[in-house]
Amino acid sequence: MNIERPSSNWLNQLGLAGAPSLPRAAAVDEREGARSAAVIVLMVLVLLGPIMTFGGVNLTSEGTVERQIGYALTVALALYACFPKITRFSMVSIPVTTVIAFAWCFASVTWAIDPGSSIRRLGLTAAVAWTVFVLVRHSRYGTVVDGLRWSLVGAIIVSYLVVVIDPSIGLHTMIDSAIPTAKGGQWRGVLAHKNFAGAVCALCILLFVFDAKHLRTSVRAVVIIGAAFFLIQSQSKTSAGMLGLAALGGMMFETLSRRLRAYLIPITTLLGSLIWLATSAYADFLTTTVLNPTAFTGRGQIWSTLLLYAADNPVFGAGFGSFWNIQGTSPVFLYGQGYVTEITVGHSGYLDQLVTVGLPGLVLMVVAVMIWPFVKLLSAASLPGPAGALMVSLLMFCIGHNVTESGLFERDAIISTFLFFVTALAVKLAQNETGDARKKSSGDDVMRAIRTRTKAAPARGNS
Repeated sequence: MNIERPSSNWLNQLGLAGAPSLPRAAAVDEREGARSAAVIVLMVLVLLGPIMTFGGVNLTSEGTVERQIGYALTVALALYACFPKITRFSMVSIPVTTVIAFAWCFASVTWAIDPGSSIRRLGLTAAVAWTVFVLVRHSRYGTVVDGLRWSLVGAIIVSYLVVVIDPSIGLHTMIDSAIPTAKGGQWRGVLAHKNFAGAVCALCILLFVFDAKHLRTSVRAVVIIGAAFFLIQSQSKTSAGMLGLAALGGMMFETLSRRLRAYLIPITTLLGSLIWLATSAYADFLTTTVLNPTAFTGRGQIWSTLLLYAADNPVFGAGFGSFWNIQGTSPVFLYGQGYVTEITVGHSGYLDQLVTVGLPGLVLMVVAVMIWPFVKLLSAASLPGPAGALMVSLLMFCIGHNVTESGLFERDAIISTFLFFVTALAVKLAQNETGDARKKSSGDDVMRAIRTRTKAAPARGNS
C-alpha cells in the first residue's frame, strides 16, 4: 500500500527532512498547507488548554472566551482548508462507532446532574473530535503526522524556556504538593501539570522513533533525547511506564508476522495495563495480605469513591461531565471524603466515564476509539510496517495512560485528542488499503481479459 508521505516543503527549507521514504505525489494540493496549519493550530489550543484555564478552576478545561474564539476559528480554518475536497458526505467524517458513542453522551445530558456543564463539556469534546476527523479525512497521512510531531516539539522547547526563565510556572511549587499526584520541583513547563508534560514528551518520542525515517537522523536523535530528559524531570511515572509498553508494541508490529502480532499486541496491551493498574492502586500490595482502605494509594482512594458511585448507578451515571467540578451538587461529596472532595479528576479515564455515562457509555467509547482502530490496524493485510508501528504504539500508550490518568472523551485533553487522531488515521490507512486492493483487482481483471483475447486470436486465425 502506498501512503502519500512527501516531505513537507517547510521541512525541506529548514533542512530537517532527509530523503523522502516514498515518492512525492504527482499532483500538488494548493491547500494542503492550510490543512497542515489547521492541525498545528488545533494542537496549540489543546496543548495550551491547561495553562489557559489555570487561573480559574485548576485544570478542569472550563471554557473561556479566548478558547471558545480559538476553537471557532480553528473549525473555520479546517472548513476553508478542506473546502476544495469536502462534500456533504465527507463533512460527516466521524466513524459510525464514534457517532454512536457521542449519541449516548448527548442522551446523557437529559439526565445529567448539571446539564449546563454537561452540554458545554460535551460540545467542546465533539468540536475537537469533528475537527480531527475532518482534517484527517481530507489531508495526506504525512501532513497530519508531521503536524503532530512539530507541535509537540514546539511545546517541549517552550517548556524548557519556561523552566529556565520562570521556574514558578515551569516547576511544581510546594503549594502544588497539596495535590496528591504533584510534588514540589517536578518539571511541567508551559503544560500546567507534570502528568500533561510527561504525556507530551512520551508521545513526541514515539512520533520520532517510528515512521520518521524521512527526517534527518541527527534531528530525530536530538528531539528524542530532549523529550526523554524532560520526561525524566517531570517524574511522570505513568507516561514513562506506558512509553516502554508502547515502544514494545510498535517494535512487535514491525518485526512479527501479521497473524502473530494480531494476538500478541492486544495481549501485551491488556497485561501491561492490568499490571500498571495493580501497581498504582496498591503501592504496598506485596506487604499487605488483607484488602483494606489503608492499602490504597492516593489514586486508590479516589477510585474506591468512583466505584461506590458506579455500583449505585451502573447504567446511566451522573451524565456526561457531571461528576467532577460541579460545585456542591457533585456526588463526590456524598461518596468521598477528605482530599477526594477537593480534586477535579478521577485519575482514570475509564472510571471517570463509568460514573458519568454508565457502563453502556463506557463500552461504546472503548469500542469507538480503542477496539475499532486496533481491529483496523491489526487486520490490515498490506499496511506498511512503519506507519502501522507508529499508530499501534500511540494507541497502546493512550490505552495504558487512561488506566491512571483521565483522557477518554475528555474535552480537549491531549490523550483524548490523540485517541481521536489515531482512530481517524487508522480508518484512513484502512481505506487506502481497500482502495489499493480495488485498483489491483481492477488491473488483474484487465490483464486477464487481454490474455484471454490474445489466446483467442490465434484460434480464430486457424479456423
